[in-house]
Amino acid sequence: MRVLSPLILVFGAGVAVAQPAPKPAAPPAAASPAAAPSAPLPEAKRWTLPNGLEVLFVEDHKAPVVTVQVFYHAGGKDEPADKRGIAHMFEHMMFKGSQHVRPEQHARFIDSVGGTENAFTADDVTGYHDTIPPAALDFTLKLEAERMRNLVLIQKTIDSEREVVKEELRVRLENSPVMQAVDKVMHLAYTVHPYRQFPIGEKRMLDTVTVEDCKKFYGAFYQPNNALLIVVGDTDEATVRKLAEQHFGPIPKAPAAPRPAAAKQEPPQKELREATLEIPVQLPVMVGAYHIPDGASEDLYALEVLQQILSGGESSRLYQRLVRKDKSAVFAGGFVFQHEDPGLFLAFAAYLPSSDPAKVRAALLEEIDRAATGTVAPRELQKAKNQLAARALFRREHVEQIATQHGIDAFVAHDPMRALKAPAKYDAVTAADVANVAKKYLTKTNLSLVTLKPAAPAAAGGAR
Repeated sequence: MRVLSPLILVFGAGVAVAQPAPKPAAPPAAASPAAAPSAPLPEAKRWTLPNGLEVLFVEDHKAPVVTVQVFYHAGGKDEPADKRGIAHMFEHMMFKGSQHVRPEQHARFIDSVGGTENAFTADDVTGYHDTIPPAALDFTLKLEAERMRNLVLIQKTIDSEREVVKEELRVRLENSPVMQAVDKVMHLAYTVHPYRQFPIGEKRMLDTVTVEDCKKFYGAFYQPNNALLIVVGDTDEATVRKLAEQHFGPIPKAPAAPRPAAAKQEPPQKELREATLEIPVQLPVMVGAYHIPDGASEDLYALEVLQQILSGGESSRLYQRLVRKDKSAVFAGGFVFQHEDPGLFLAFAAYLPSSDPAKVRAALLEEIDRAATGTVAPRELQKAKNQLAARALFRREHVEQIATQHGIDAFVAHDPMRALKAPAKYDAVTAADVANVAKKYLTKTNLSLVTLKPAAPAAAGGAR
């Protein structure tokens, strides 16, 4: 089970990536500008059952496997304000037994047919996935339909999974100084929106979760009209249509799920916010976060290209400036943190304790400012676009990656087909587009910056 965030991509800390499929190494820059790689788009069939369940199917016969994934539009931002972590607890409890399936039997059934299963929790979505031989498709869909509405919620299960989640929180956040720095920057950047809190939860709130709380959350969000069923692999549309209707069709439609985050939209940031975090740590880190638009915005494509130019590997601007030229950092990078509501553009640098933090800060911000005031060379621009397009194409190689990307995009970008369109969208980005988004979003008044610095063990403090 995983709590989703892109942070492990950068820091290797125990929080999983926002797009769970492994990212292949970016291809080297071409000797001269070239068109982004292309490939035929897989045909995705979409339909909606009378109860509101959306179904997406992609036929893929490259291997004799099928992946079944169910995404619920319920994540950390949808939790009650005083019950942060309940969505993550549900990810665990969905394996703890339902009316017709005993605890842990879902996983054992999938394992017994040679399949694999897992789940993840993110800010905007919770996903469950089973990859199985085609012959097990009928039974797997029956299992997923069973736990959509027949979950058994009892005190014993809630108590046990609460402790599991708390242990994950200890390992992944409390015992990771870098993750504490990122947690700090999230709390600086977001003053009211639930994104300020990682979906992994908060101990004091987890301790208050009751059976009744769980029943309310389950009843509100684990409903067919708040879910997306995705099937990708070695089967056919007629079979999927028949089985989806057979197993999920009888589940009644529910009222629309509540969206508590709608009342907590983040106000515009109007001034630089800075904080210092002192923890016993061997490698200091500086993390900056800029507000960017929501995942459905067309600006995201140019922002992704900008991120690739600034931090896409050792040839990127941040790495070349801070690590190679100035030798003030040992690593530098960043990523676009896409959300259903407005997200963040993160940039960071890790440096030795002997380095001057002021120089690291100055170089980091100078390179970001240069993106808005300077120009992007054609070769540099094309390389970034090629890398992003290649990454999107590589994700079409495996049924699990295809399905997961469709599911995340359905709720983060409100478009399950976003990944299929992405290569062409990247290719259309111009140098002017890159400069425009840099000028618009990567401004000092829109920046929250946290410096993680070494402290004597006796002075160690909490994450915030």
